[in-house]
Amino acid sequence: MKKIILGLGAFGSVACYTVLPTIFIRTFSKRIVKTTSQNGLLLTFDDGPNPQYTPLLLDLLKTYKINAVFFVVAKKALQHPELIRRMQAEGHVIGIHHYTHQSSFFMTPAMQIKQLFKSKQILESITNEHVSLYRPPWGHFNAATLKNANNFQIMMWTSIFGDWKVQTCKTSLLQQLHQARCDGAIYVLHDCGQTFGADQDAPAHMLQTLHHFLEQAMQEGQAFTNPHDWKRQYVHS
Repeated sequence: MKKIILGLGAFGSVACYTVLPTIFIRTFSKRIVKTTSQNGLLLTFDDGPNPQYTPLLLDLLKTYKINAVFFVVAKKALQHPELIRRMQAEGHVIGIHHYTHQSSFFMTPAMQIKQLFKSKQILESITNEHVSLYRPPWGHFNAATLKNANNFQIMMWTSIFGDWKVQTCKTSLLQQLHQARCDGAIYVLHDCGQTFGADQDAPAHMLQTLHHFLEQAMQEGQAFTNPHDWKRQYVHS
């Protein structure tokens, strides 16, 4: 019985540091953004840059003259700075997705601070621009995240689609993308499949589906939010 009680106590302590703050912050916190409150959709992409898929994604966005937010893993950015510079040159906004793709559930406050500010230093050294947007991997928070990220704007999403799985991309992604269309929506997709739980070639299928979606949406007059316009409005609101 004593072991059970100790086990429950340990589980409760872990939950109070990880799961409960994530639920509370994502549901109630005014510190996070889940909608742009603007006309159109805002596209965001996590987990890159990836030397195989990110250039193809940039080509696609350039074809449709759409700017997006890329929440990048800073370690990968350090390995492929030319992709970060291309994002910047083509009008995209760059945000932080930790130095490594590690959940905040498994970080002490000191570890999280290191991940954030090391990422910021790397990205700003590549872009020579201030980096202020942050999205934690998997949308996981811990009890210290809001304090640690006090100098960052945390952006979550309106819709997430499971595009890290090939089967989802093949069967339901296109329908999901259309069904989630509404003004102010923030979409999150992934341009790298080298993360836990993802199919490595899922981005190839995501790109095919995204191409079809953009073609159809543009024909129907769908507007897309420029993240720079959103940032200017948000800062001055």
